[in-house]
Amino acid sequence: MGDIFEDEKTTSHSSKQVFRLYRKLFLLIFGVALLGQSLISVDVHLGNYYRALADSFKIILTAPSTINNEQLSQLGDSLNQKKDIQTVKLFSPQDALAAVRHQNPQLVDSLLLMGEHKMPAYFEITLTPQGINNVRPFVENLAAEYEMLIPHYNLSHAQFVFYAGICSKILHIVLILAVLVFLTFMFLVEATPVAGRTNVHHFGGVVSGLLAGLLACGILAGLVYPTGILAEAVAQFTSLGRELLLLAFCGLFGWTLSKWQGF
Repeated sequence: MGDIFEDEKTTSHSSKQVFRLYRKLFLLIFGVALLGQSLISVDVHLGNYYRALADSFKIILTAPSTINNEQLSQLGDSLNQKKDIQTVKLFSPQDALAAVRHQNPQLVDSLLLMGEHKMPAYFEITLTPQGINNVRPFVENLAAEYEMLIPHYNLSHAQFVFYAGICSKILHIVLILAVLVFLTFMFLVEATPVAGRTNVHHFGGVVSGLLAGLLACGILAGLVYPTGILAEAVAQFTSLGRELLLLAFCGLFGWTLSKWQGF
């Protein structure tokens, strides 16, 4: 009789212990999922920021009024052959006035008071990432080769592009290394035999992991929602593919931890 009651107490204690372990497993994966959501959001936003900075960086090469259209066309063809130049656009004085009028009509009125001929023709060029990273020596070489053209560019803008690109690459590397570390941990746990036990995994661990991942997704959506329309706002911080990968990771992590807690 004493053995029966002792077995019932042991079974009851064991079931409570398993429940507490799953609760701890849920909290652990939930914390990892929150960190993952944060890193994904920073990675996506930083990538968007880098691309926007790179796309908006231009070098303006103004030409003197003494250069005719044929010479401008030849200069454009020559610039287009440069290795670090992606695109070259030629703007005549009329095109330049139209572009300025689109952005600032009041400025056009001021320019016309000085005379339409005061607005020079110019080339607008975009550079490759390598060219942006070395923009100062590139522009110096360009100015030395094309003495009749006067370069104008924002060095601070180019530096922001460079540092944003470096930060984005570093974050990508850190994310990849973190995933590899977790996968190595999972492999070591799965490769370790548990003596005297055949069923070492519990489906509840997968459920706990998936619930933790879903809760982390819900918290991200709740934080992003006040910034605008949810679908558009979330696209600035994450993507469906990244969220599905994170949920799959949480479920797999829960499956592995359900074995690890039995060690």
